[in-house]
Amino acid sequence: MNNRRIIVILFVFLFVWCSFTIPVVIAEKSETVRDESIASTARDESIASTARDKSIASTARDKSVASTARDKSVASTARDKSVASTARDKSVASTARDESIASTARDKSIASTARDKSVASTYKDIDIPELQWQIPKYSEFKSKNGIAGLVVEDNEVPLVYFVLSFPVSPDPADKVGLAEMTAWTLRNGGSVNIPADSLNDIVEFKSAWIGVWAGQEQFHISGSGHKDDLPMLMNLAKELILNPAYSEDKIELKRSTMLEKIRRRYDRPNGIAHRELNKLIYPDHPFGRETSEATVNSITRDDLLAYHKQIFDPSSAIIGFSGDITLSKAKSLTKKYLKKLKKRQGKIVSIPSTPKQAGAGVYYAYKDVSQAFITMGHQTIDYNNPQRHAAEIMNRILGGSGFNSLLTKRIRVDEGLTYSIWSMFSSPVPVKGKFKASASTRIDQAGRTLALMTEIITDYQENGPSEEQFENAKQAIVNSYVWKYESSDNFLYRLTYLKWRGLPLDTPQRDLEAYQKLTLEDVRKAAKELLHPDKLIIVMVGDKEKLDRPLEDFGTIHELNIE
Repeated sequence: MNNRRIIVILFVFLFVWCSFTIPVVIAEKSETVRDESIASTARDESIASTARDKSIASTARDKSVASTARDKSVASTARDKSVASTARDKSVASTARDESIASTARDKSIASTARDKSVASTYKDIDIPELQWQIPKYSEFKSKNGIAGLVVEDNEVPLVYFVLSFPVSPDPADKVGLAEMTAWTLRNGGSVNIPADSLNDIVEFKSAWIGVWAGQEQFHISGSGHKDDLPMLMNLAKELILNPAYSEDKIELKRSTMLEKIRRRYDRPNGIAHRELNKLIYPDHPFGRETSEATVNSITRDDLLAYHKQIFDPSSAIIGFSGDITLSKAKSLTKKYLKKLKKRQGKIVSIPSTPKQAGAGVYYAYKDVSQAFITMGHQTIDYNNPQRHAAEIMNRILGGSGFNSLLTKRIRVDEGLTYSIWSMFSSPVPVKGKFKASASTRIDQAGRTLALMTEIITDYQENGPSEEQFENAKQAIVNSYVWKYESSDNFLYRLTYLKWRGLPLDTPQRDLEAYQKLTLEDVRKAAKELLHPDKLIIVMVGDKEKLDRPLEDFGTIHELNIE
């Protein structure tokens, strides 16, 4: 009963709860649905509105875009026109520029072509204009007592050089060494009034210099120093000329040094070869003689005094000045210090004429050395021969220009047979000169060296130089005039020599013009006529037994006694 009642009550309670709860829930759900529907509708409207707004905006945007596009199109069209106009302007400018560039390029091309023609690609293509050289200025004067004066004024530095020159006789055959002993003893012996030590002190204190030199034809007293010290130097020269001391102790000192030099003469094989060749080219002649113990020991003080008295004649004297000195100053100094020079006692003996040279062949001097010393030569021409200019160029090509010469290129550079090889050609005034070629080499290569030397000289004599060799040598000699007389001292020395020889003082100018006129044929002719391989005197110093080929292959052998 009770359980039934409870069930009923629960059922009623459940029914009542459901009656109230379900509608509320349904209502809430309906409300929710409605709300969601409203929200959905609002959302849809919002979306629609948004879509519409977007559509409107899109339309506006499209219009704006269209407008913008249209504007851009217009702008683009304007820009294109502007660009086109600019491009056209640039094209016009570019065309003008291109034409300008082309014109410039053409001008540059023309300039480049002109430059290429004027600028050499190698030194050989350089177009060197002919040298225009004029002899330097100089002045002349003559003193009352007959001294000939020369002045080369150069005020660049306050220094002065002077030279006093006199002709002399060659040494007598039995007193060879007289000129050398006289010159040395005069300078180092001082004067009666100024002893040697005092003279040296005076010169050294002033940083000046004075010297005396003698050869077989000339006797010089020269000096240099500050221009303010020139009177002092001239006074010393006067003292040596007028009051020489020639003291016995100085004579004996010089004699001992000369004898020692003779004793050591054969120590140097190279010197032996040159001296022996000289004696063979100028036999029994002042240019070929040499001192000996006999000639040196025969010289006395009286010989020196007698020789001195023959030298200082004013009528044949020449004095030259160069440096910072005027012509008037040179005249006054010459008058003041050299007016007491007296005429010489005796006559000047001239150099004998050229003797006949020794016969061609091989002249051999034994020397136990590891090298052989070879020199060869023959007589040539004198100064007055018109071929002397061509001969100088001829020799320069053969062996007178170092590594550019034929002898050096072939024998040293190509074959490696020698360190030193050269040739020379002289044409002096009083006698005939000499051609000489010289080399030193290892003893076991001497035969090949000698063979090549004679082969090259013979071929050169027959064929002469090439065009290029001639032009190079000619230009080298001609262009050397730029600096040949750059020093006023050198130019003065040349003038003094010309004055002494009685030659024109413009000889340097004449020589230059003569070199400039030379042709290849002139030099080839000189080689053919002035080189004589068949007359070569060959001197060889060494041990012939160690040669790489018999010495007899080169001609008849003549033994030389050098002991």
